[in-house]
Amino acid sequence: MLIVSQNKEKLMIFGISFNGLEYGEDTVKNGRKEEIQHKIFISDGCLEEVGKYKSKERCLEILKEICQAYENERFSDYAYDQAAMVQRPYIFAQNLVYEMPEE
Repeated sequence: MLIVSQNKEKLMIFGISFNGLEYGEDTVKNGRKEEIQHKIFISDGCLEEVGKYKSKERCLEILKEICQAYENERFSDYAYDQAAMVQRPYIFAQNLVYEMPEE
């Protein structure tokens, strides 16, 4: 699956170029006031921001949407059919997402 960053400047291939997406918070000082920013990061040994949103709930909704897009993605492989002497698709698969249950 491909994921485009919020600012549309990055295109990432999920599963090949990075291993995960995660929610995180940054605290930013705005004058005397501290503001919490809710973000989604790529997690591949270091964190790289790919999107910033108004709330933790919105970030978690987006992560859920990514899971749904991944589940709905289908792929096929091709194999050489000796009898017909052609390449043919031989498998169609759907990706699965397992969510860890609550305690």
